[in-house]
Amino acid sequence: MAEVLVVDDDADIRTMLRITLEGSGFIVREAGDGYAALAALEEHAPDCMVLDLMMPKLDGWGVLKSVRQRDLAPRTKVMILSCKVEERDFVRGWELGADEYMTKPFEPDRLAHKLDELLHTSPDMLRKKRDAELQKAELLDRLESAFNRPRPVRY
Repeated sequence: MAEVLVVDDDADIRTMLRITLEGSGFIVREAGDGYAALAALEEHAPDCMVLDLMMPKLDGWGVLKSVRQRDLAPRTKVMILSCKVEERDFVRGWELGADEYMTKPFEPDRLAHKLDELLHTSPDMLRKKRDAELQKAELLDRLESAFNRPRPVRY
């Protein structure tokens, strides 16, 4: 059975995820903020972490950065779950080493399915996916820049 650490400052979301994920066969631990998440990771690294980005004290970006810099849970796969939906947020997630990104609102059963897929994906495949996502974002950025350049005025 895979173990998941759910990190979200919203107790209702944590409860809904716990019920859904336990119903899908996962073992679930919870953390209500970024500092509690780091403490839980230091105590025991789970197979996967579902990480909210917008939390008080230490946000999800800070957690992810700390985890990767300190090599705290190197085998823990990370799924960001956030209402942040802009391209730059996705890019930042990939740059900081997230393995999956889902947006709120979300369908709990779909999240459980995506977690199962994530857990069965090799680290090499996840690295390739992250690299591809970053390449796409770079190309989109270049295209946007090209189309947003001021055009010369013709008389």
